[in-house]
Amino acid sequence: MRPTTLLPLTVLLAFAACSSTSETRREPAVEEAATVAQQKKDSQRYKDFRAVLIRLDQAMDSYAQAVSSQGEARADQQSERLYKLIQDTVLDRGAARPDQRRAQPGDTYARLVALATDASDTEGQATALAALGFSATPEAMPTILQGAQLSDPFLVDRAVFGLAVLRQPNTPPGVLEAVIVRGSHLEEGRVQAAWALHRIQQVVDKQEPILAIWRKLLNDGRDTLPAGVLLNAVRGLGYGRVASDGALAGSYLKHPMPRIRMAAAIAVGRIMAQDQWPLLVDLLAPQETVQNVRLHARKALQTLAGGTDHGYDVAAWRKTFDRGER
Repeated sequence: MRPTTLLPLTVLLAFAACSSTSETRREPAVEEAATVAQQKKDSQRYKDFRAVLIRLDQAMDSYAQAVSSQGEARADQQSERLYKLIQDTVLDRGAARPDQRRAQPGDTYARLVALATDASDTEGQATALAALGFSATPEAMPTILQGAQLSDPFLVDRAVFGLAVLRQPNTPPGVLEAVIVRGSHLEEGRVQAAWALHRIQQVVDKQEPILAIWRKLLNDGRDTLPAGVLLNAVRGLGYGRVASDGALAGSYLKHPMPRIRMAAAIAVGRIMAQDQWPLLVDLLAPQETVQNVRLHARKALQTLAGGTDHGYDVAAWRKTFDRGER
């Protein structure tokens, strides 16, 4: 906050002429003391806010690590606990009980919004762009979105993380697509953008715009895109459950990366792509050495067969589907 500006003497005299003779004027020493006190207060608020930013950064790093191990009970519990901790900090909830929490975000949220567009403080801006995602406030989306369109990859990655956490259905998917296909961007950031797009896909009503992006990536980027991008694209394609996408999902059952083969098996099952069963059965054969891939292929076959399960008996599976095609 700027120090109080002293009014010119002529203005003070004019005020004095219009005032009652009984009105007292603050002495210069009192004015100076008030200014110094305000400056100290502002300085302390600045230090307190910087401490909040440090805590937010540390908590968000821990949250990201927990989310990367999603599916493990301990990691899931930790991510839920950290999410609540970060959200309470962003919204100034502190240790208040749920029934005592304020209806509107407080001072920390307002300062984060302002910092998210402050190009003079890159580190703080990056933290703010990511932290606002934990606010669960729809109005924060445009502020984070502008960060995802900046030229600094560091700020872009933090903003993309914020969008992934916020998961607003009206997030423009094209902004994330632009990060995914940007060859000059670091691979980790491109994979994160694909992950963010898949997370947002799970809360939108109209799947087609995002499915169109997945199809383009899987058709045109098979040999050029990072494996992590392809992994999320295959997952997203399966999530859409569009029958005509079965062949594209099935084509990734032969991908050299096991995790992508697993994702493709899940996608084929979700899409109910019956014509892809031969490729799934091939994954049960001895040449597939990754047990988790074989397990996911078996589960997908079970889904396509309406619940029938032949385990890893390749001949029995072929007989079941051959009979169904007659």
